[in-house]
Amino acid sequence: MKKILIILSSVLLFQLASAQAVPALLIPSDTRSMALGGVTMQPEADKLDVQAFYGMWAPKTADNTMIGGNAFIRIGEKIGVTLEGRVFKDKPYELTTAQALPAGSSFSPMDLIVGAGASYRLTEAFTVGAKARMVSSAIASDAKGSAFCGDLSVNYAKDFYSATVAMRNLGGRISYGGAAYSLPALASLQGAVEPVKGLNVAAEADYLFAGSLMASLGLEYGIADIVFLRGGIHYCDAANGIPTHASLGLGVQFAGVHLDAAFLTASKTLRNSLMFTLGYSF
Repeated sequence: MKKILIILSSVLLFQLASAQAVPALLIPSDTRSMALGGVTMQPEADKLDVQAFYGMWAPKTADNTMIGGNAFIRIGEKIGVTLEGRVFKDKPYELTTAQALPAGSSFSPMDLIVGAGASYRLTEAFTVGAKARMVSSAIASDAKGSAFCGDLSVNYAKDFYSATVAMRNLGGRISYGGAAYSLPALASLQGAVEPVKGLNVAAEADYLFAGSLMASLGLEYGIADIVFLRGGIHYCDAANGIPTHASLGLGVQFAGVHLDAAFLTASKTLRNSLMFTLGYSF
């Protein structure tokens, strides 16, 4: 355990706090997490959870579209494997010629993120995990780049509570043909507790290496383990994180199939953002 913490601390020292690119790496790709204010939730499936999602991010301002899927596979009692893929597409804009005249075509900035990870249960309570991602980003027809990054985490779970220490989006820098920009790396502390049966309370604090803080608090109440009511708040103290907002969510599951929805409000930037997930787990 001590060796793991030393490795995590060493990686942290090599991260650069500077201009960031690919902010889509900060946006939850899990509808449940988005409904809980952005708190990162751990996989709960016994053996398998596959899901596909669709979302509209900041439809009143940026009008971005999100689409993708995630999978979690448990192998035996100790190993878990995760897979992810998502596309974050911006609103298209009209191209112009060198003389600032319409070119008769348009371009949609886009980020593609694919990743794979694994977790290993060291003891009944402690689990360590790592994930690698490839990021491909295009902000203009002649400005494209790619980079690699990854996550490291340590999770403790016992009885009705859990805690996770993680560092996310660690890695290289991305260049669009000129200067190179850091990815939005961060250190995260997350905790969850079930004070009474059916009620989950989760919180997360994040420090972005670019120099800002984010915090999230979420509540989930399950009715007969079929219907789940969710809500949360998210706070950010600077412009280089996800803006402050409130969230609401609803989930339904039956016979392994689950349908989840999340809605963001109380933010001029993110109000009316939506995400839907359809999945199957057992």
